[in-house]
Amino acid sequence: MLQQKVKELFASQLEQWPMARRNFDDLNSVQVAEVRFDACRMPVTFNAGRIRSTAAKVDKKTIAERRCFLCGENRPAEQEGIEYGRYTILINPFPIFKNHLTIPDSSHTDQMMNAERMGEMLDLAHDLSDWAIFYNGPKCGASAPDHFHFQAGDRGVMPVEEEIKKADKVLYKSDKLTVKTIDNYVRKVVILEGKERDVLTAAVEQVMKAVGEVVVREPEPMVNIITVWDENEWRVAVFPRREHRPSQFFLEDEAAKIVFSPGAVDFGGIMILPRKEDFDRLQVEKETIADMFGQLSFTDEQFAELTDKIAKFSL
Repeated sequence: MLQQKVKELFASQLEQWPMARRNFDDLNSVQVAEVRFDACRMPVTFNAGRIRSTAAKVDKKTIAERRCFLCGENRPAEQEGIEYGRYTILINPFPIFKNHLTIPDSSHTDQMMNAERMGEMLDLAHDLSDWAIFYNGPKCGASAPDHFHFQAGDRGVMPVEEEIKKADKVLYKSDKLTVKTIDNYVRKVVILEGKERDVLTAAVEQVMKAVGEVVVREPEPMVNIITVWDENEWRVAVFPRREHRPSQFFLEDEAAKIVFSPGAVDFGGIMILPRKEDFDRLQVEKETIADMFGQLSFTDEQFAELTDKIAKFSL
């Protein structure tokens, strides 16, 4: 069984790879403070080990000049993996979760979502049902936008997993698919639920197409996606975005600057902050959290345009 193989991989890797073991041990010292909003809760975390990913330069020049850390020939000698179709399942040596996986394509190819990739994401969620599978778009938190990869973290950790179960604003419904959203959620989200792989794959593809019609971005519509297999069906959360990083990230004044470059985990409800000063500030500044997500998410008007398109789906 795949899940058992992955758990055995974790055990052997943490035994044989000292750097990874230290980083996973350091998760025990991550500080957490929970901030509550009307429709959601949001744990704010101080995780110094994530500075490499959060502050990563992802401009074309930097990417072109560095060796790709997801390519097999460039990975640490200690890092082992499990083959899964065209992917390799690896432990993530710079973790957010106690069982954090990175799942790169075995070949070096751009981070771009399509129907085939989405189907494979659903397969992973089904076969690794103890994990939530997530995707960061090339300008939505992926620190390797030149090498396609998913990530996976322990089920039941991201607040979005429970919150989407309670979503009751239906945008589209058929006998094979339900599409919903949550109002007043700090960030915008489209939730898809269903049991049929091909229907969900086509639906997510249509959602992404609609996102790209509302806010035109290259190389693909800006989204983060989280997928779980739960209660004998798939649940997919798609977070439509319009920007990569909030204005606070770029401030030169260190007292005002906030090093926050959110990906799927942050949109899933866990804010990852690699600097203590940002952690101390944001646990008491709810309005700043809302402002940053507001800069990155669709506006109310853009989301209304998107939901109008979803209501006209034919699936």
